[in-house]
Amino acid sequence: MSPLHSSTHLFDPRPDFPLLVSVKRYYDPATQCTDSDALTLVFAHAAGHMKEIWEPCMDELFALVKKNGLKVNDVWSIEAPNHGEAAAMNRRLLEWCYRPIFRTEDYARAIHVVLTNAGTGIDVDFTKRRLVGIGHSFGGLGMLLSPTVSPPIPWTALIAVDVMITAPTPKAITVQNFLAASTEKQVDTWTSLEQAREVMLKKAPWRSWDKRAFEAFSRYGLKPVDSADATGAVTLKTSKMDTAATYRDPHGLRRCYLYLGDLVQHIPVHMVFGAVPDVMEENTRNDIIDVASGGRDKLASLKLVEGAGHLITVTHPKELAGALSDALQAVARSPSQLARL
Repeated sequence: MSPLHSSTHLFDPRPDFPLLVSVKRYYDPATQCTDSDALTLVFAHAAGHMKEIWEPCMDELFALVKKNGLKVNDVWSIEAPNHGEAAAMNRRLLEWCYRPIFRTEDYARAIHVVLTNAGTGIDVDFTKRRLVGIGHSFGGLGMLLSPTVSPPIPWTALIAVDVMITAPTPKAITVQNFLAASTEKQVDTWTSLEQAREVMLKKAPWRSWDKRAFEAFSRYGLKPVDSADATGAVTLKTSKMDTAATYRDPHGLRRCYLYLGDLVQHIPVHMVFGAVPDVMEENTRNDIIDVASGGRDKLASLKLVEGAGHLITVTHPKELAGALSDALQAVARSPSQLARL
């Protein structure tokens, strides 16, 4: 459990956007700064994860915030509306309209409606904040695509973590199809929470997870099959059908590939990758850095985290926090005017 103070909010953007969005706010009373130049961090998660999966990384990051004197107001972790808590409330819409494909642009829209206050449930004027978006994988794409929605979010900077941005090559299509098919085949129900934990820890990739990340997933990523029986069978809070739907989106990662070079000219974009080329091959990573972005010199910063692969948020939260801290210190030193497309 994270030592940060937190509160959960259900954001209702209807009729602007049809899906409810679950959001969690975090802050550290010991370091919270409300100065006008303090940063507000906004997190987005990978497919199949949930907003709380960032908590171990946040804990490490706030230790560095305290050590380095970085001004941070608070943190908002925005859950994809087909994941986690809001997924149950959005169930009929998801089943009717967002399967077999959930578009990355719809995660971008969820981020957008929250940060432009296009709804009810959060009483914060984000237009007056120095916003820094941080997203991993699917969430990274959502962050990078969020500036394509009007009116613009006043991003100060964006940080994309192991985000896969590709042209529609046969290899990329094969990877997408494999991820979707293998997700739909996975076991998603266990007789008890204890059995779920035991089975998971016997299999890859769970064995490689940081203990805190696994505990967060056990607590927030699973739910009782029968809400009246808290000690009985459990299942995934985000259904495997909804996770697979995010992998099938053919547009988001390609649209981002085509416009990343324009984006980096208007908003500082920092990139962090796991140095181990597992899900993402090295040539794909290099293509993002050297071609899609318009050249690595166009990126605000670039960091490869040694020993980490695509699941960097859950396997190397401490090392990732260090990379994020470096990027945030660079952001804090930059002019405080609002960056817009």
